[in-house]
Amino acid sequence: MAMPSHVEVLPQWGHKRQSNFVAVRQYSRIGVLRTWHILVLTAAFAAWHTSPLLAIEGVFNGSFEQDTDRDGNPDGWRTAGRGTIVQRLERVPLPEGGYAARLTCTQFEGGFPDSHAMLCQLNVLSVKRGQWYRLRLRAKAEELVAGSVSVALVNYRNWTPTGLQEVFSPTSQWESFEFYFRATTDLPAEESRFQIYFQSTGTLWLDDVELTPVPGFRPQRLPQLVTTGDKNFLPNSSFELGGFGWGSLGQGRTTWAANLFRLEGELDESQAYHGHRSWKLTVSHDKRLRIYFDYFDPSVTEVRRFLIAHEGWVALEPGNTYEFSAAVKGTRPGVPVVIQIRQDDRTRTWNFQAGSQWQRLTVRFSAEGAYAYGAIGLDASNIDEDTTLWVDAVQFRRVSAPEDSLSYAPARLVESCVVTDQPGNIFTAPDRGLTLRLRAYNADSKAHRLRGKLSIDDYRDRTVHTETVAVDIPPDTCVEKVFDSLLVGKKGFFRITWQPEGEISQVLRAALIEPYREQDSAFGMNHAFPVDFLIPLAHQAGLRWWRDWSCQWRLIQSAPDAPFDFAIPDQQIDRVLALNGEVLMLLPFPATPWAAAADLERIAQEAQSNSYLKERLVIAQKPKNISAFGAYVRAAMTHYRNRLRCIEILNEPLFTSYALPNSYGWNVFDYIDLLRSAYRAAKEVDPDCVVVGGIAAPPESRWVRDFIEAGGLAWCDVMNLHLYPHRGSPDTYEEAFLRCRDMMRQAGFASKPIWVTEIGCYADDDPPLLPFRVGDDAMNRSLRPSEWRASIDLVKFAAVMGAAGVTKIFYHAGTCGSLNENTAGNIFFEYGGCPRKMYAAQAALAQFLSPDLVFQEKETWHPSLQVYRFQSRGREVVILWAKKPMKWQVPALYEAFDLMGNRLAFSELTLDDEPLYLVRKGP
Repeated sequence: MAMPSHVEVLPQWGHKRQSNFVAVRQYSRIGVLRTWHILVLTAAFAAWHTSPLLAIEGVFNGSFEQDTDRDGNPDGWRTAGRGTIVQRLERVPLPEGGYAARLTCTQFEGGFPDSHAMLCQLNVLSVKRGQWYRLRLRAKAEELVAGSVSVALVNYRNWTPTGLQEVFSPTSQWESFEFYFRATTDLPAEESRFQIYFQSTGTLWLDDVELTPVPGFRPQRLPQLVTTGDKNFLPNSSFELGGFGWGSLGQGRTTWAANLFRLEGELDESQAYHGHRSWKLTVSHDKRLRIYFDYFDPSVTEVRRFLIAHEGWVALEPGNTYEFSAAVKGTRPGVPVVIQIRQDDRTRTWNFQAGSQWQRLTVRFSAEGAYAYGAIGLDASNIDEDTTLWVDAVQFRRVSAPEDSLSYAPARLVESCVVTDQPGNIFTAPDRGLTLRLRAYNADSKAHRLRGKLSIDDYRDRTVHTETVAVDIPPDTCVEKVFDSLLVGKKGFFRITWQPEGEISQVLRAALIEPYREQDSAFGMNHAFPVDFLIPLAHQAGLRWWRDWSCQWRLIQSAPDAPFDFAIPDQQIDRVLALNGEVLMLLPFPATPWAAAADLERIAQEAQSNSYLKERLVIAQKPKNISAFGAYVRAAMTHYRNRLRCIEILNEPLFTSYALPNSYGWNVFDYIDLLRSAYRAAKEVDPDCVVVGGIAAPPESRWVRDFIEAGGLAWCDVMNLHLYPHRGSPDTYEEAFLRCRDMMRQAGFASKPIWVTEIGCYADDDPPLLPFRVGDDAMNRSLRPSEWRASIDLVKFAAVMGAAGVTKIFYHAGTCGSLNENTAGNIFFEYGGCPRKMYAAQAALAQFLSPDLVFQEKETWHPSLQVYRFQSRGREVVILWAKKPMKWQVPALYEAFDLMGNRLAFSELTLDDEPLYLVRKGP
């Protein structure tokens, strides 16, 4: 994924002195300024060009009411951007009174750091590190091709971010937008640029822009457990309901993307401290738990230290003391036990030992953060023999006094939950429907009747099933009620809600899909999921391809005369192949340290203390001997010839720092030199292999254009693109993709396919944190407001890109976040493999668009319709949606299906922004 550095030459401010005087008057509203103060300040402003207006935290003239010199431009604002971009900033009156800013771009050139139409304030805003701020604004847009607008506050002396980097997608109607951010550094006004910008032609209106500090603000961790009781905050704390409400944390050499992603261990009904069940954790030589990841330093981690932790956070009260405790028992004396308390981003650890008899372990801690959760588990890192730890009766409570001592008690006498027997709650037989199990446990000494309501909503939050439930539960007993054959014949995402009377509701995510059964597919992921159980779930949704980064030159050849050793990439690639996946082998970097033509002094200066960046910048340089690079490719193809059929040459060359960074002087001809060498070497080994090449940038990038015009397409079988789209409609990308295809046609390669080997499209209806960010700036730009909207856009992008000759799509990325943390970056799965709406939409999409898809034409059935016609599996498949709601008659000889793949029974439909599928009946 691209993380380009930003370099831009700033022209001088250029405002007249009159507007500077207005800035002083504006500032004087917070206190009394005598006339002589104003005169002194005005004289001080007389000679400046880029000096600050004043070091204040608020936006100046954010209502755009002031235009002192009456030149039509709002005081304190200016444009910035590449000289070839034609843009105009105006102060325009509003029909309801007052003024707004209007920024119009009529000519745009992409592909450069300063490719943007921008209005900004220079040397006005200051922020303090650690302080939270709120940005508010109103906006609307017209014919905005980019579809989205970015807003940021940066230090323009060194182009470092300060914490504010957001994206919003205005429509044709005025809307309010609000963002919260925490300043990551001190920013003095004299080094600041506050900027609002877009990267296309179009018009943006802005009004009421304000930035204010928010003292005492704290982000919200979600979900939050109920803390009204004094005995215990944790539901199902003695595991009588099985693993409901619990997950696992892996401890060891894991990475940002590789974590345990479900509850590990098993329910044990032979051991119990309280009730009838406990949770059993075992580290065994016969059943090893491993986590994989294929990025820079590929890792295979055997997890021998893992914990169970409760799902959800406890909101802490400042100054209070809390207690976390559990009963434990080991297979023998001296079994190492770990307790951890995570408060916000800080983790504290206590070490204990368990014996062969039940004992309670307790830790107390003071509230230092806003939220916390607890974990307890087994540490067998230094133990060679099989080891087991049983955990039961976990308690998290507030301590009322130092001498306060309380024996274990469950959070409630009667507890219940709904569960399924399917991994991730993903069902693959629509003709049998859903099967749910209601479990309930009564810890009381008398019988209880449990009453509640079970309801199921579909992907559009429409209730499709509801029923009342009553269950009698004897004392000290767990009962189970089965709900079978629910929603028979239906497909899609479903949100199941169990609402017991007088208690907190429980929500379960589930999917009912037709499983994908072919070996090849049109879809895959960048990076394979680090835990094995997710890969078959992804395969069922048609995600059969995995883009692997592990076959790096530096990892397989240690010296010029050393033999090639593929032990490291074999671990990653063979695992995926053993799970029946298909692998696209990416050779991400052009060099190894001994082969790189690297300016080590410059790299050291740029990387400073960042050892990872230093190492990566060295291997990003062009090799001194291109034939050595060819030998590397030849060796890789020879080693994997009978296992792999596709190879991709370099990740995002030229426009990022990954490969041949242009900032170091490398150009498109340097990349083509390497691609040519790789192509020839790969074809020598296997003439039928598929070589994927290109700049892996967005279709409108100048680097993509330069690659095509320089003849690069002659040296690859497939051209790659990457896209981290704005939050606007995918329709707006259609022109860029078609223009890219036209360039390929003009270069004589009209039929050459395109693979999009990275694309992001993210959403989480149950975010773990508010305000929510999915990942880095590129990923956050691709964040959608809801999972339904992301599902819509996945299908739209497939249609738009398919119309331009894209035949494979790889989503970024196969990653696993930690329990109670952000997992949205993997797009399709919540913790535990539970589906997001995008998963069910992807499963349907894969059923309609196969790897043999061929675009036929874009139909013109109606001016308000977007209609894309494909051939797939020997049948005609149409994807269509309406730009505005309309009644529409399904054409004769076609069957219609909704976003989730359900057949629509009516011939007259109400179309809207949600895509439908049409399949032509018969031959």
